[in-house]
Amino acid sequence: MKQKLLLFVVFGLVLFVLIGLNAATYVQKEKTADNEFSPNRSTFNAGSTGSQAFFALLSETGRNVTRWQVPVAELPAAGRNKPDVFVLMTPRRELTDLEESDILKWVADGGRLVLIDRDPSEKLLISDPWSLTVEKANDPGILALDPADVKQMTESVGAAKAAQPTAFAASLNAVQPSRLASSIGFVRKSYEIITAVGDYEDNATHDLYQAEPPPPPKPASANSNTLTRPADPHLRPQGPPGIASAPVPAVGGPVVHVASAEKNIVVDVPYGAGQIVLVSDPYIVSNAGIGLVDNAVLALNLVSGGDGTIAFDEYHQGYGTNNNQLLRYFEGTPVIAIFIQLAALVALVLYSQSRRFARPLPENEPDRLSKLEYISAMAELQQRTAAYDLAVENIYSDFRRRVSRLVGADNTTVKRPELAKLVAERAKMPAAEVEDLMSKCEDIMHGEPTDRKETVELIKRLREVEAKLGLSRVSRTKV
Repeated sequence: MKQKLLLFVVFGLVLFVLIGLNAATYVQKEKTADNEFSPNRSTFNAGSTGSQAFFALLSETGRNVTRWQVPVAELPAAGRNKPDVFVLMTPRRELTDLEESDILKWVADGGRLVLIDRDPSEKLLISDPWSLTVEKANDPGILALDPADVKQMTESVGAAKAAQPTAFAASLNAVQPSRLASSIGFVRKSYEIITAVGDYEDNATHDLYQAEPPPPPKPASANSNTLTRPADPHLRPQGPPGIASAPVPAVGGPVVHVASAEKNIVVDVPYGAGQIVLVSDPYIVSNAGIGLVDNAVLALNLVSGGDGTIAFDEYHQGYGTNNNQLLRYFEGTPVIAIFIQLAALVALVLYSQSRRFARPLPENEPDRLSKLEYISAMAELQQRTAAYDLAVENIYSDFRRRVSRLVGADNTTVKRPELAKLVAERAKMPAAEVEDLMSKCEDIMHGEPTDRKETVELIKRLREVEAKLGLSRVSRTKV
């Protein structure tokens, strides 16, 4: 016991020393301020580049908004929890090709993807027969910009206006982008045709849809601020002379909702049964910029249009449910190091207890000084010497003494017939049977020969008489 107590004391002292050393050597890391070079667009981030204000605005205005913290592969098969709007803002974890395919599959089934990014993935910029591009702003001072400083972020940048009356531009007077806003452009794709007549070579490739067709209709350039969907659904591609007209393309194309003098800020494109909404500047919906002019109105319009669920992608911001939340909670503190050291210490103790580091000790000899040692020795002696008469004498003498006390007779003076009669009355047995049993036992005690079988039979009959008299040989302990 003393050794175990000493072990616990030493273990406690070592643990105390480890905690003290970790606390003494711990240097708290200063929280890095948000910056536009490596922004954190998470709705959990209350900093200037985060979108916690956007999430809170939707929640407080009664929208069904949630944080998506599972893989996007569950988007198409989310069942009742399938969101209608999925907001993807500058992911910190790069999307894989399979994840991008899952997102597009969900959009094709009727979902709305709100892609808020200055440099989105090219595989998400898809809307046949259109080719979309995002041109980043060339600002060498990005490293020196403070996203919390409105003056720095919007210096020399005019407010953007609604390009046309659409649902996304409803109640919108002006939107204030930052100097880092990208510009969204789009052109029609080229197709390969086979010439039949004329001066063109066979299998030549021609641009069936001009990137900047002469008016009418209005140019569909990258800086266009008008409706870019064809006004005439029967518009035919312009091919070389003598070539049969190509099939009519699907009606629909990019629509510019918000634009400035130089940049398209908000554009949506159809994809399958759904749509992809491109926003070229996350500053508009960030904590630092959502309060400027009508930025909050635009933020609400981007995700409104139904009573369905609005999901913000947190999985690619590093807040997936497959991450260890306990380690994330204690991240940046000495608690994790203490846990590791404590686990190593416990493993060392268990290892040391399971192995011997000294010479083997002899086995403990059993204690033979028992209270029944004399009785056991006498029984063994009588059995080896076949002293059955002595065994009968010991057991019968004890029987006679106990029954005499029970019936109220004096064992030293009472005669055998009288004692047998008293015992028979008490045990409700024939007196002759009891007297015969006592007589045989006394004869063996006086020298009459006997054997093992007869001895066992007599002792058995004595025990039966004791049982009928209620003479218990087991001591009863009061509880």
